[in-house]
Amino acid sequence: MDAPKSCLLSLNCMELGDELDLEFVHDKDFFLGAIAGLSERESIDKLNQMTSSNPEAHKRISVALLYVMLTDQSQAVKAWRDLSIVSRDNLQIVHGHLCQLLNTKFEKLLMPVKMQVIWILDQFISSNLVGAEQLYFLLMSCVRGGDIRSQNVLFTEQMIKLVTSQIAWITENSFVLNLTVYTFLRLIVDHGPSQVSHLRTAEISLTVKLIRENFAECMKIGRDFIRLLQGVSKIPEFTEIWRDILYNPQNLSPTFSGILQILSARTSRRFIASRLTPEMESKLNFLATQVEFGNHQRYQTWFTRKYFHGPESETLVCDCIRYICCVIHPTNEILNSNIVPRWVLLGWLLTTTSSNVMAAQAKLALFYDWFFYNPELDSIMNIEPGILIINHSLKVHPTIAATLMDFLIRMTAEFCPELSKEVWQGIGNSFTDILNKKVIADLKKLVNHPRLDEELSIAFHKTFPLLANEDEEVTRPGDQGKFSDEDSGKTSPPPPPPPPPPVLNLSLEQASWDPQKERTPPPREQVISKMSIVDDQVEEYIPEFKSPPATLGAASSDQQTNGSVRSESPRSEHSGAEDATASLSALIDDLDPSIREQVKAFAMEVEPVAQRTSFGNVITCLMEHPGWTRPKLAAVAKCLHIPLQPYFGTSVMDDDSVEVPLHHAIFQLLSLLTKEKRPRIWKFLSEFYQVEARVGYHLLYYLYSRSQLDLYSEFASFTIAGTLKSCLTEDLRICQEEDTPAPFYKMIPELYQKFPSVTTGNANILHLIVSCIDSQQLHTIICHVMSKRVKIFNVRSISPLLRATLEWETFEQYCVWQLVSAESVPSESVVDVLKDLKEGHHYELFSSMLVFLKSVKPTERVIKKLISLQNFNDQLVSPISVWWLDKFSDSVLNVLESFLNTAVTNMDDKRLSLLVQYIEMICEAVDQDHKLYKQDGLWKLIKTSWGFISLSVKKTCPRVEQVIRDYREGEESSAPPSDQSEEEEEEEEEVKPSSRRTSKRRREVLDSDEE
Repeated sequence: MDAPKSCLLSLNCMELGDELDLEFVHDKDFFLGAIAGLSERESIDKLNQMTSSNPEAHKRISVALLYVMLTDQSQAVKAWRDLSIVSRDNLQIVHGHLCQLLNTKFEKLLMPVKMQVIWILDQFISSNLVGAEQLYFLLMSCVRGGDIRSQNVLFTEQMIKLVTSQIAWITENSFVLNLTVYTFLRLIVDHGPSQVSHLRTAEISLTVKLIRENFAECMKIGRDFIRLLQGVSKIPEFTEIWRDILYNPQNLSPTFSGILQILSARTSRRFIASRLTPEMESKLNFLATQVEFGNHQRYQTWFTRKYFHGPESETLVCDCIRYICCVIHPTNEILNSNIVPRWVLLGWLLTTTSSNVMAAQAKLALFYDWFFYNPELDSIMNIEPGILIINHSLKVHPTIAATLMDFLIRMTAEFCPELSKEVWQGIGNSFTDILNKKVIADLKKLVNHPRLDEELSIAFHKTFPLLANEDEEVTRPGDQGKFSDEDSGKTSPPPPPPPPPPVLNLSLEQASWDPQKERTPPPREQVISKMSIVDDQVEEYIPEFKSPPATLGAASSDQQTNGSVRSESPRSEHSGAEDATASLSALIDDLDPSIREQVKAFAMEVEPVAQRTSFGNVITCLMEHPGWTRPKLAAVAKCLHIPLQPYFGTSVMDDDSVEVPLHHAIFQLLSLLTKEKRPRIWKFLSEFYQVEARVGYHLLYYLYSRSQLDLYSEFASFTIAGTLKSCLTEDLRICQEEDTPAPFYKMIPELYQKFPSVTTGNANILHLIVSCIDSQQLHTIICHVMSKRVKIFNVRSISPLLRATLEWETFEQYCVWQLVSAESVPSESVVDVLKDLKEGHHYELFSSMLVFLKSVKPTERVIKKLISLQNFNDQLVSPISVWWLDKFSDSVLNVLESFLNTAVTNMDDKRLSLLVQYIEMICEAVDQDHKLYKQDGLWKLIKTSWGFISLSVKKTCPRVEQVIRDYREGEESSAPPSDQSEEEEEEEEEVKPSSRRTSKRRREVLDSDEE
């Protein structure tokens, strides 16, 4: 008997049915049976009753209504309304099943069903439901590049309509906006004007509009944004954007200083991964983590036949290359195994291109991270495959190695002539880091290899003389292992022959993916954590994995270099499901018998309700046995980490949903326990903290959202760090890197109020705040500062803090100075930072300090400090002094007069010299006709001070001398004849103050000193 035809999936004659499809059908039958014979009102009442009392019924009814929306367009609106009424979990069951469909079944979905998925996403967005961003990400990933077949074109058109109709939601979410721009910039290249011109026109119009109106946000995409713009540079609309990028950057954004600003920022892996469909991604991950060297060619052939189906699909090669370089970062176990290396896969992809243009694009995708590589910001894993292809190809295929080496040398000068120095520096940094981290043993052997063309070797020596002629081995403190096969002494598999050209006449058995060989790939969320919509951190390149997982204290880059890594990083690549299960079983077997069965039951449970019950049993066991030692708790933490890890892959903002994350059961217990009993939970969390660092900021946000931040101080005292300052700084750093910006900036004001002793004046926390802040977040913090709710700076320590900011980015420094101005920091404290600084550097500091001092009234202490600063006349002292004399002349002259009187009374030659040189600087800064010269107070100050200084000082102040001469000539020419008799003059001379006699004696002393 034939199986019933599926309304959801397109199945061939060999597929009798699909488990997920059958689940949908059974749940729909259950739903129809529950409302059979009832009116519409009675049906709603019955469904409400069932969903409220029975969680299983709630799940089945939600799935059934989703199935109706997917398969029956005429009933979709009614089903959505009913679902909104009866749902008790904010539609999270529906969201989970949709994600499962898109991750695993999208290629088999019928076209009408795909259109309905877009319609459901539209409803999610309109209703502002949690999970809309994740669905949007998955649907955008399903828009296949290099495919202009009708179904893909139709799906792309519908996505453009969705974006157009929800443009306000798109622009409000930074990640969604950047994902949209990144996707359509890439797709425009595929949709040539002669093929799907209407679609291309819509994509161009939409992308140009989003870029021009939101360029500051688009800059966050990073250097791959420029790479994609290069591909569309000949299109007139984008030519105009390129002109602005190169010649008028301020037209696009006030914060945009030039193309180097974007090229220096790496692109997040989530954007790069978004250009592969879930199916393609799982196959590439399978190739890189499961297939042994020597068996890989048949899988490569299958992949070529499946996805590279024509000339138009060659653009997909660059997407695959970028994915392998930037997303697939193998674990140490894989690196030390016989699994096919990444450089072999990349060598195969480089040979699949048939045109010179696409070959150049493929090489550009391979080496793009080399051009502006920064060891502190970029990952060595992104550049490692490129050098390994060159190194291994020299032995068997020297032509490939020569081609790649020639490309690197040429790009130094030709990639961007205006930035040739920066490109040269970036490639040099890449080679240096490659040597430091032992990716290859010796660069000289590679450059001078006998199979490499002599002219190419000479060109490399001329381009990188310091690298090519390095006699000493470049070492890095803390390197403990060898990375490459030659260094480690491990027998490596022989280099493979060049991958064969695509073979399209294979039998079905030869070309199919081997179901026996392939183990279930890890879920898409676990492979790169892309559903969490978090950024990715720069991984350290670890030669061998011999030490246990790093503790919190070992999270710094220095200790990571010493051979330990944090186990299960949120973006680390996982082994297959069988390996994970075996590893977990081994850990459980080593547990204390009193808790072994509870942990095992929890780890093996997959049903959510039962899983929560099992987890509760584990927590109860931890609480009932007070004799737990730290080693025993550490073993339990390692076991629980594997099943709990997916809960840390989403944003903490999602923790406010109806479906409470499983690990919150521990957090909730804290508020119910007395202070005497809480240490048991703190000890367990501190051990769990060592294997899953994200638990720290999840706990922090949980306590913040429930106004229980006092408990966080207790937690910090139990961690390895031991101090609130270290723990809070580390958790905020992880939150900023791992999560969306929203929770980080949401917590900041409250944390400054709650923990002022560790936040106020903390340069590390301040750097985290300004490093990824946008205009709205900066405005919010400024409002808190000006309202006196938040105090960021400590007056006593502000000078060291401002010195620390001198090494930060320009935009970050400007943000700091906006906060300084908002907090009204005393100008005396700010000026202290100028001590010992060198002229000609730190222009961000001087420009910001000028604006800051311009807005405050000068004080005696500040003016005296400026007088003593002789190194920054043109940059700071001169312009602010002229401004103050113009606006606050009386205050400034009173301070200068006091300064002069003190110097004369104490006979202080140094202070007199400083004052006259200060006046000389002011005179040089203004024109002769400036109104400052007409101030009697300034003239009297000049005339008086001039009489007390030595001849040597006078020679250094020609401008003041000229002013005095001009002023006296003007007085003589305008003075009337004197009618005063000699006797009257003598009487007047007698009543002159004694200061004149003092001045006379002072001049005599100075004249004798000069002789």
